[in-house]
Amino acid sequence: MPITLHHLELSRSERIIWLLEELNAPYEIKRYKRDPQVRLAPPELAEKHPLGKAPLLELEDGTVLAETGAIAQYLLDTFDPDHALHPAPDAPGRLKFLEWMHASEGAVFLPFLMSTYCEATGLKDSLLDQFMDGERAKAFAHIERHLSQNDYFAGEQFSAADCLMGFQLDAIAKRGGVKDGSALKAWLDRVQQRDAYKAMRQVTAED
Repeated sequence: MPITLHHLELSRSERIIWLLEELNAPYEIKRYKRDPQVRLAPPELAEKHPLGKAPLLELEDGTVLAETGAIAQYLLDTFDPDHALHPAPDAPGRLKFLEWMHASEGAVFLPFLMSTYCEATGLKDSLLDQFMDGERAKAFAHIERHLSQNDYFAGEQFSAADCLMGFQLDAIAKRGGVKDGSALKAWLDRVQQRDAYKAMRQVTAED
């Protein structure tokens, strides 16, 4: 029995689907729908893990792993022994890879997540949202500067860091938040042509 990805529609588990496709790893997918009123995950996810959030990776022995970064690291350790998608510890780009892998859930990601929460709770244009505007601008400038000097987040080679950063940047682009002619737009155009990205979009089309 292959590993099972517990996938919530329109969620960060898209990143893990993309990574699984890049790794050509065998997996099954268990789909969950958001509550139509509050847009939160259904209680069934909490039966698999106390936090009740996606993604969750269920291993063949029944172990359930949460947290996107931890899941990504497990998949890389298991299915990428040749380091095609994550630089070896002594390889060029290793530090950039680590920084951006964790930025996808950390300081770079948080301002965009807070924007979603502010909009959903009627706090758009609040003091909190105005503060986060500055943080988002800082994050955008950081991303744009990096991608103007590197084809991908870990340097000149595509890596799992691109999969993890892709979810939020893709969502921002769909809302018209990415400028034509920017390094970020060029990066999106490159990664969206990858076969694994297209396969991920076929999987998530049901969402």
